[in-house]
Amino acid sequence: PLDRDQPNGRPQWRFTVFAQDEGGEGLVGYADVQVNLKDINDNAPIFPQGVYFGNVTENGTAGMVVMTMTAVDYDDPNEGTNAKLIYSIEKNVIEEETGSPIFEIEADTGVIKTAVCCLDRERTPDYSIQVVAMDGGGLKGTGTASIRVKDINDMPPQFTKDEWFTEVDETDGTNLPEMPILTVTVHDEDETNKFQYKVIDNSGYGADKFTMVRNNDGTGSLKIVQPLDYEDPLQSNGFRFRIQVNDKGEDNDNDKYHVAYSWVVVKLRDINDNKPQFERPNIEVSVYENADVGKTLETFKATDPDQGGKSKVSYAIDRSSDRQRQFSINQEGTVTIQRNLDREVTPRHQVKILAIDDGIPPKTATATLTVIVQDINDNPPKFLKDYRPVLPEHVPPRKVVEILATDDDDRSKSNGPPFQFRLDPGADDIIRASFKVEQDQKGANGDGMAIVSSLRSFDREQQKEYLIPIVIKDHGNPAMTGTSTLTVVIGDVNDNKMQPGSKDIFVYNYLGQAPDTQIGRVYVYDLDDWDLPDKKFHWESQEHPRFKLDEDTGMITMRQGTRDGRYHLRFKVYDRKHTQADVPANVTVTVREIPHDAVINSGSIRIAGITDEDFIRVWNYRTQSLSRSKADRFKDKLADLLNIDRENVDVFSVQLRRKHPPLTDVRFSAHGSPYYKPVRLNGIVLMHREEIEKDVGVNITMVGIDECLYENQMCEGSCTNTLDISSLPYMVNANKTSLVGVRVDVLAECTCGARNFSKAESCRSSPCHNGGRCMETRYGLSCSCPTGYTGPRCQQTTRSFRGNGWAWYPPLAMCDDSHLSFEFITRKSDGLLLYNGPIVPPERDELLVSDFISVELERGFPRLLIDFGSGTLELRVKTKKSLDDGEWHRLDIFWDTENVRMVVDYCKSAEVSEMEDGSPPEFDDSSCQARGTIPPFNEYLNVNAPLQIGGFYREQFDPTHYRWNYMPMGKGFDGCIKNLVHNSKLYDLAHPGLSRNSVAGCPQTEEVCSQSEQTSRCWEHGNCVGSFTEARCQCRPGWTGPACNIPTIPTTFKQQSYVKYALSFEPDRFSTQIQLRFRTREQHGELFRVSDQHNREYGILEIKDARLRFRYNLNSLRTEERDIWLNAIAVDDGQWHVVRVNRHGSAATLELDGGEGRRYNETFTFDGHQWLLVDKQEGVYAGGKAEYTGVRTFEVYADYQKSCLDDIRLEGKHLPLPPAMNGTQWGQATMARNLERNCPSNKPCANVICPDPFECVDLWNEYECT
Repeated sequence: PLDRDQPNGRPQWRFTVFAQDEGGEGLVGYADVQVNLKDINDNAPIFPQGVYFGNVTENGTAGMVVMTMTAVDYDDPNEGTNAKLIYSIEKNVIEEETGSPIFEIEADTGVIKTAVCCLDRERTPDYSIQVVAMDGGGLKGTGTASIRVKDINDMPPQFTKDEWFTEVDETDGTNLPEMPILTVTVHDEDETNKFQYKVIDNSGYGADKFTMVRNNDGTGSLKIVQPLDYEDPLQSNGFRFRIQVNDKGEDNDNDKYHVAYSWVVVKLRDINDNKPQFERPNIEVSVYENADVGKTLETFKATDPDQGGKSKVSYAIDRSSDRQRQFSINQEGTVTIQRNLDREVTPRHQVKILAIDDGIPPKTATATLTVIVQDINDNPPKFLKDYRPVLPEHVPPRKVVEILATDDDDRSKSNGPPFQFRLDPGADDIIRASFKVEQDQKGANGDGMAIVSSLRSFDREQQKEYLIPIVIKDHGNPAMTGTSTLTVVIGDVNDNKMQPGSKDIFVYNYLGQAPDTQIGRVYVYDLDDWDLPDKKFHWESQEHPRFKLDEDTGMITMRQGTRDGRYHLRFKVYDRKHTQADVPANVTVTVREIPHDAVINSGSIRIAGITDEDFIRVWNYRTQSLSRSKADRFKDKLADLLNIDRENVDVFSVQLRRKHPPLTDVRFSAHGSPYYKPVRLNGIVLMHREEIEKDVGVNITMVGIDECLYENQMCEGSCTNTLDISSLPYMVNANKTSLVGVRVDVLAECTCGARNFSKAESCRSSPCHNGGRCMETRYGLSCSCPTGYTGPRCQQTTRSFRGNGWAWYPPLAMCDDSHLSFEFITRKSDGLLLYNGPIVPPERDELLVSDFISVELERGFPRLLIDFGSGTLELRVKTKKSLDDGEWHRLDIFWDTENVRMVVDYCKSAEVSEMEDGSPPEFDDSSCQARGTIPPFNEYLNVNAPLQIGGFYREQFDPTHYRWNYMPMGKGFDGCIKNLVHNSKLYDLAHPGLSRNSVAGCPQTEEVCSQSEQTSRCWEHGNCVGSFTEARCQCRPGWTGPACNIPTIPTTFKQQSYVKYALSFEPDRFSTQIQLRFRTREQHGELFRVSDQHNREYGILEIKDARLRFRYNLNSLRTEERDIWLNAIAVDDGQWHVVRVNRHGSAATLELDGGEGRRYNETFTFDGHQWLLVDKQEGVYAGGKAEYTGVRTFEVYADYQKSCLDDIRLEGKHLPLPPAMNGTQWGQATMARNLERNCPSNKPCANVICPDPFECVDLWNEYECT
């Protein structure tokens, strides 16, 4: 059948008809035929879309147009009424009250209108009606109209509560918080509302102190706009006032129908915002310098308005204003004298008194106590200056010198001049027969003076100087008397002829780099020693090419570049007074190069009472005989004690430190195959000191020259020795010998060397140990280490002991704020872990330094003894179980000038309780921490004997010699010790200076490691961490897998990139460990964060100003943020870095690339909150935290961009990094945006053309033409 209607039919057909005669062989004729189809009504109307949408505004009049419905009929519109459509509503909706239909439709056009007025969206928001279209033949089609009622603001708003309550801290002064203190919600049935909130003026007390703001989600927030003060009696009971909301977005409230009201109650919490106040902030007192210790001076009183005046005030003295701790204050505010005063040291003290309240955090007020010290006569007079008159030989009696005196006491109190002088009646007979002392009362303007005269003539060749004791008395009541000694030098006259002489000169040439150097004078035998101006010196024949001679002084100079060897030089000398000519003089010069190794590994002693010349002298002018020099005898003694060949000992530096009375420093080195360590040389000399003194004939006052040994002498506070080696040699010239040695000075720098990062690092200043290769690049130092040396500078980190051994290392450097830490493992309950202090009893007349530190296990519990020289402090920690359990344990010991702390295992065993109600947290640390105060008044640990680990090697001596209150038990340790760190410097335990029954590493745990298949192979890319019973692999950064053989794949973080994690384990509340690798050239960005659901408690690792920072807050009610920085290292250098964060409670450490020196920082105190609650689903992010600003739009705050991350570990557990990996057994990446696999450079050379002959080098996201 034919179909004329769409979609498949056609209304017209055209075709051509052909006709042909002759049976298809003849002529052709044709005709066009057109067939028009006549329509029949065979198509019903249809609504092609089925459902049509329209809308109408609520509360409108009747007759408003809603929408138009149009149906389609494919029949012929020109054929009768086949396609003429009539519209009607088949299923209308009825208004309940009147029963009338709500909508109507125009039959011809399909326009739908409202049939009634005033539709209400809040009653019915949507309608659905069925519309029918019918053609003339009665065929029908239906469609649905879905009509939505559009909202107009016709409903009133309503607060969801009649009264809102909030509690808030009072403001700290005028600092107002940004955060809102209350959020209110409003109910309104309208679809869209423009809410406007406000606080109603004068609606109640405090209304002027707050304001309302509208939030994006339509809620309202209350903010503080004026300071709130709990101490104001009107405010302490809180505030009550009214707020309103208007849903028209206007401030006015004329249209009462659109306004709602509610009450707000704000209760104030007291915070510590007031300092205590002193009744008298400045007090002056006067006291005699001999006032008794314990004498009361004054009482200070302070009150604090916080906590309704119930706040407790405690008192303290600011120690920076009372460095010597002369005064103390008790909790009633009474100041007393606690150390004897001395007007001559400090005539006036300005002491800062602190009043500290008990708030959190506390606030402090300051008052000043001025103490004026009055003089008493407690100082004897002494010479005004160091007189050394010269009296020529062979002259008759005459006046030698006039002597004046001085006295430190207060002259105005008559405690000084006039002075009385006399010769000490106890002086030697020879002195009394040779000199007289007379008083001149009118001399020195009436202060009195002495005139010393000789009573006979003298011969210098018999005795060169005389010591005259003179007694001086002052005018005080009672008077003070003192004795000063006058040195009279007998001057030389050229009264002896010279005879031939010979001389030996020994030159130590440091690194072979000595410049032109004076090496000594030509020597002829002559009893006179001041007759140089009469002499002239010449070469015997021609000059030696390597040496020069000064004809006037006889000084020989060695030219630069002179090789090792022996040189024989011949000279002749002329004396014009005795007209002697051509007296021969021979000089033998021995030159030996001394390497840098010998100098830095040298031992040293300081000797008193002899000069540098005396030490090398072989000629005794009194007995006119030759004897072996002290230097030679000392060298023999060293070779003997070290049991090595004499040739292997070098005494290469003898330097005069002080002329009167003389002090001389001697340095020496010795070698087996490598050079012996200084700690060995000094330790052995120390243990045989008396024997050396006897055999060599010297008085040794210090072994191991240490300018920081005596407290507050060189520095007030931290003190670090630095070895200053000069290429300018130091010459000691005696008659028949001369020693040209290396000029080495020990300088005291008043800083804590381990923590002073002002100087740049170099391979010279911080070398790699144990054969590691040190590389200095533009980005700093790095060490490439041989296998087995895992410290950042190739240190051997571990040492093992068998119960009867020990090992010696360099002593602990002095620092006024110190931290010593190490780990140990043992099954034995007793053993000495570490000792640094005296190893021999003191000598009778030496300046006593009795400082020591000792750490040991006693019955399985740690015991610390520490003594700064003024009494011993003992600390013990009773841990929950004893530490001899075959597991690794860590001890941290802290000391400053007064306080000492010992912490076991980061205090993981502490009992913590924290409530959410704002009550203060409780922290019971009795099982893991002990603290104490050093007995006064010494302030520093000054040690320079060997640091001993694992046991004791020393002479037995009576502890009372050093006035110790406690002694170490000193039992040998059986087990292993590792990671010994002092002030962020890791000790190298590989080669002790001296040791017995001790080996590197820890065979006991290494054995456990080798037993399991997995751990025995992890050393390639990891370390086996083992106890005595079990072991596991700890992968090096960049490796993962059970045997650490799978490399991790880094990820590039582009702009607006982040990863959000869901963890499959419960993070520990007390401790957090974060480790990751990163690479960046950016100055800012957040690397990783953990937080609770609302971001109130958090720990954030970030880069700020190109420095690493970890900041954290553990209090969910208010921000008490702490942070640690690594200020000395910029990390935007485009290199891969490894960072580790270790948090235990409120203590945290931050380490970069091995964490030594400037790459380490810590804050190691447990106070306030200790727990960090981490939300496993919402709290863990890498690369920044994303905040969603819309359905699909987000912004990453602190965006870490154009940079890479790799190998992220939380609590040691590897987290995935998309796109290479989306999940591990420990967590899933639930959201990740704008990341790219691997860490390629951004092709910086693509558009760079370097000038010839340079080429562009890609340095990763940066280029250089080289």
